[in-house]
Amino acid sequence: MSVENSLNQFEQLFQPYLHLRLSAYDNAKIVVAVLASQNKTYRVVECVSSAQLDTEQAVSQHGHYLVETDFGNIGCGRANGYQETIQLIDALQDIDLSSARELTVPVLNMQQVAFMCVETAHFDHC
Repeated sequence: MSVENSLNQFEQLFQPYLHLRLSAYDNAKIVVAVLASQNKTYRVVECVSSAQLDTEQAVSQHGHYLVETDFGNIGCGRANGYQETIQLIDALQDIDLSSARELTVPVLNMQQVAFMCVETAHFDHC
């Protein structure tokens, strides 16, 4: 699949969630829910990243939640991050999948995802 097709598919599926700043684990739950609702295959892992994935654009090594899909890898943020974004990971970024540890993430239905997003929006403004 071409990079352009991968990006288009990613944006089409996740556009409603790209503005959110949640924990990496919550982002992983959203990604899994969206993919499961579309009957897409996926695998959730925690891996070591040496890529420029954080807002400071600094190269660093840290645990990172990643969802492997047919159209590319989706980054959910640093494992210890709490205001992370969902992003399609560029194939050129240095992500070491050899030491990846598979994670079990609950599969939420889309109504549960909507509630999680509303709950987060509410507490962000209190």
